[in-house]
Amino acid sequence: MYPIETFLQNTERAALMPGPTPLHRLRAPSPRPDVSLWIKRDDMTGIGPGGNKIRSLEYILGEALASGATKVLTSGPEQSNLCALTAAACARVGLPCELVINSGEPERKEGNLLLAQLLGTKIHFLGPCGGDARNRRMEELAAAYAAAGERPFVVRNGATTGRGALGYTAAAVELARQRRELGLERMTVFAPGGNGGVAAGLIYGNALIGSPLRIVIVSVEDDRDTLLRHIQATIRETEHITGIPMDIPVEAAAEITDTYRGGGWGQNTPESGREVLNFARREGIFIENVYNSKVLVGMNDWVAAGKVTGPVCYLHTGGLGSLFAQY
Repeated sequence: MYPIETFLQNTERAALMPGPTPLHRLRAPSPRPDVSLWIKRDDMTGIGPGGNKIRSLEYILGEALASGATKVLTSGPEQSNLCALTAAACARVGLPCELVINSGEPERKEGNLLLAQLLGTKIHFLGPCGGDARNRRMEELAAAYAAAGERPFVVRNGATTGRGALGYTAAAVELARQRRELGLERMTVFAPGGNGGVAAGLIYGNALIGSPLRIVIVSVEDDRDTLLRHIQATIRETEHITGIPMDIPVEAAAEITDTYRGGGWGQNTPESGREVLNFARREGIFIENVYNSKVLVGMNDWVAAGKVTGPVCYLHTGGLGSLFAQY
């Protein structure tokens, strides 16, 4: 057993997921005989509509529970997957949750806002404002609750923190084990790069177990250098928590491409827009409109260009709740 596995077994964790998420073949035939296509179903993480944030929240809420928190606060835009999933995860562990949203309150709630409402979550609608103003308001609320004798716990930065990255550190261990159990040779994993939390955990975890996976991060928002800095900063935070350094640079541990990001966060490309429909009609699996779809475009392009061989895996990080407000 690697030291990181021992750490993950012993650190604080709220058990939210019912077990490893499925790894299975895609229905579509590979366009190349030297490639097999797979999917890792992190849209099936067991809480609410599922998705990658549940892995992060296992470790973040584990810390909250261990600290004696009486309330959890987080913030995001109107269709934040994190907000809806945090509310659902808090319901599972018995912690009140409040959300701070930088939009006006819509007359009819859809998507993730509807899910939060069904959960009975208290939502603070700030009206249109920037993310910085939204986050300041969240911190002000937390300070006010603390002054009133509560013990609020704040989920910051979209759960992209050193502790949040432990979720995908564990996922790298899980995926490597599944690959081995299926008798597959070294697998290439295509994963999204937004603010870097999923990428940081995968890269860190894979490096600490001998790099059995080839990691390709497809940026959906920032240019390569900006995303690389986010990933490096998060890995440093995780190293501080675990006390286990990653002994190779991020640039050597993963490949990062910004070729498929288009106009950035929330802005589809023509190719990713088509992939939302094509993938659902081909596989019976839904992907959302501006995040997972770009990863699939990148993966398909790399396969067609012969940049990868052997088992190739698409990491589906969820986002189903937001899909209902995208069309």
